[in-house]
Amino acid sequence: MFFEQKAVEKIESLKDLTEALLDGSYADVLKQADDINIPLSDFDKYTFWNENHYTRNCIAKDDFFELILLCWELGHKTKIHCHNQQECWVKVIEGGFSESIYEQAEESDQMQFVSTDIVSQNEVTTVENHDVFHSLENINRGRSMSLHLYMKPITHCMYFDEESRNLRKVELSYYSFRGEKV
Repeated sequence: MFFEQKAVEKIESLKDLTEALLDGSYADVLKQADDINIPLSDFDKYTFWNENHYTRNCIAKDDFFELILLCWELGHKTKIHCHNQQECWVKVIEGGFSESIYEQAEESDQMQFVSTDIVSQNEVTTVENHDVFHSLENINRGRSMSLHLYMKPITHCMYFDEESRNLRKVELSYYSFRGEKV
């Protein structure tokens, strides 16, 4: 069944963003990604912190996308990981991050460092190449928050185990789901 999508006006709230995603208006959301400036108070319901590790807090998801707020204490860092063949954008809601990019060496599990960039508040970084691995680290003087949009929900991914120097699979979970701690 064919239906016409209504063009998404300027996204100014978390409600606007989730409604556009649930309506399937992905192209409009992606076009506005750099300009989306959601008030911090919109995230209050989804903001959960843990001093030992960053938290993954699912705001909305369906079969086609997953919108997650990550809450980071000072020094929290992801492992070097991929996105299980899914495209992703990350918008810094508060704070700042260092993003290091890696590529898997041909015919091995080893990672080759490519570059590091700083991603500041309100900036967006994307992962569109399925061969890219990356790591994010909170470099803010305190807490940081980042909003992650995956173009299909990711239940697992590969990460580089720096101790064993091998790729490993990890099942992903949420710290909270739609505002309720899991």
